[in-house]
Amino acid sequence: MERIHKALEKAREQRNRTGNKPQPRAGGKTNYVTAAAVQEIKYTQTQTVEISQQLLKQNRVVAHLKDNETADLFKILRTKVLQRMSINGWNMLAVTSPTAGVGKSLTAVNLAISLAMEGNHSVLLADLDLRRPNIHHYFGISSPKGIVDYFTDDAPINELFINPSIERLVLLPAGKPIRQSSELLATPKMLNLVNELKNRYSDRLIIVDLPPLMSSDDAMVFLPYVDACLLVVAEGLTTNPEIERSLQLIEEKKYLGSVLNKSAEIWSPAAY
Repeated sequence: MERIHKALEKAREQRNRTGNKPQPRAGGKTNYVTAAAVQEIKYTQTQTVEISQQLLKQNRVVAHLKDNETADLFKILRTKVLQRMSINGWNMLAVTSPTAGVGKSLTAVNLAISLAMEGNHSVLLADLDLRRPNIHHYFGISSPKGIVDYFTDDAPINELFINPSIERLVLLPAGKPIRQSSELLATPKMLNLVNELKNRYSDRLIIVDLPPLMSSDDAMVFLPYVDACLLVVAEGLTTNPEIERSLQLIEEKKYLGSVLNKSAEIWSPAAY
């Protein structure tokens, strides 16, 4: 773990030297987001699915649990994310990793739930790992339609949303896996969808589960659309060169921080 901490510390020092400060929006003013408590949401068009609490625990989805140490750690990550997102006026956060198997999707799921539990925002969790969609598995949802169906079969986007019985949280599954994923992510229709999702609700936060940076060009294609990016790394799996290469692929001003996963000591949200 010390090796990874040193690599992340080196990255943080590099960010500090270059002055990673909030950037003003168009017009010269920084857009500060203020949030009022979100009223109870009644889903009329969004499909609501009853999720087994036991299944969630088995799948290590724990951010909604009370008196749970891991849930408390996600609250810490949530607070750090909200602070940085708010001061910059951001509402779309990507979660990625250098390689597969480090827990990025599970981190995205638990972070999205924790943000929804905070109560001041509604949260949309979108699965854009289109070659290996995984978000729906954590909730025990079988073969849902999703973003791919929106592009390939013109499925109405409002029919693809799923509320997994967690208030203020909506899922947008990926749908069936496809190989030509980067081409789909680069289409004007995708840009239009991103703008629609980002601007429809002023209180909405969007968490996007992206593919690993080093497995394809999908994440690099989509990163220009997001406001910020969280990098998930794992003790014993992620190497220093993988961290360094990943940070080179993430635009400096969008790098929100890193999460150290699979630690033998303690799970560590290191948001710089």
